[in-house]
Amino acid sequence: MQLTLKGDYAVRVIVDLAAQPAGATVRSVELGCRTAVPQAYLSKVVQALAHAGLVRTQRGTRGGIALLGEPGAITLRQVIEAVEGPIYLNRCLIRPGQCPRDSFCPVHPVWARIQAMVTRELDSVRVGDLVGASRQLALTKKREAASC
Repeated sequence: MQLTLKGDYAVRVIVDLAAQPAGATVRSVELGCRTAVPQAYLSKVVQALAHAGLVRTQRGTRGGIALLGEPGAITLRQVIEAVEGPIYLNRCLIRPGQCPRDSFCPVHPVWARIQAMVTRELDSVRVGDLVGASRQLALTKKREAASC
């Protein structure tokens, strides 16, 4: 299982928006520059995040993109699933009977356990936590640069 580039970009975008003052609207050019997300991808990612109710977009000269909700209430799983769709480690976990072998397959319970662990971990990480970690990393980097 590997997170796609779209999922990685979505996380970057949400963390950047969450680091802004509450309700702040960010122009897409600035957002793309800060997150290193190409504009072609950015519009698709933002559209998916808006469809999921995580961001709002506004057109026009005063337009831009803003986070909806509190960073501490948005989970990493919500962000990833907004652009990737529901997380399924294997097709047999989509719904009972999807795989004709799921009732007697010895690996099925293993896949289910691993999927539960992954989703539980993603649910435990809040965007607000990532913003705090990002700020701490920036401070550390700044201190290291100043000591040279």
